[in-house]
Amino acid sequence: MIFFKRFCFNRVFVCYLTVAFSVLSFASSAPAMFIPSPNEGSASSHRDTDLQKIQKLLESKLVQHKLSQLGLAAEEIEARLHQLDDEQLHQVASQIDALEAGGDSTAAWVIAFVLLVVIVFLVLELTGVIDVLKW
Repeated sequence: MIFFKRFCFNRVFVCYLTVAFSVLSFASSAPAMFIPSPNEGSASSHRDTDLQKIQKLLESKLVQHKLSQLGLAAEEIEARLHQLDDEQLHQVASQIDALEAGGDSTAAWVIAFVLLVVIVFLVLELTGVIDVLKW
């Protein structure tokens, strides 16, 4: 009888610990960062940072070639950049951050899905579960 009580207690205790650790493992950490203090000098530094980011993109040969095809000279682009206010400049710079170097990632997901399906069919064919390729 004592063995049965001890066995049941151990089993319940192990189940409790398993559930507790499983729940605790899913807890996510909250990201934290410093919040800059609002002062007058920060607006110009943000503008300078955004301008540098945009000019770095504009120095790319591919972007220069595309802009020259559209009929825009470097001086015109520079003049238009300096006409933008801080909000517009920040919006353009944030859109540059959102660009993906390889283009749209949807095509990559489609290709990965097709490859996964082909691999599954190949494994099923080689194990003899299905007979897709009738040799």
